[in-house]
Amino acid sequence: MPYQFACSEGSCQFAIRSSSSDEVERLVRAHVRMTHNGRIDRADIERGMERVELA
Repeated sequence: MPYQFACSEGSCQFAIRSSSSDEVERLVRAHVRMTHNGRIDRADIERGMERVELA
């Protein structure tokens, strides 16, 4: 089942969907570091990550 994450920082439109939660985490961390010059805790990533069913 795929995972997805959407950035909630202001008007940022970054979103990722992958079958791997590890890949989502890696790309979210890279996004936050490069776009927002910040860091994000694993707990925050897990809270924002959703499992989605594809039709």
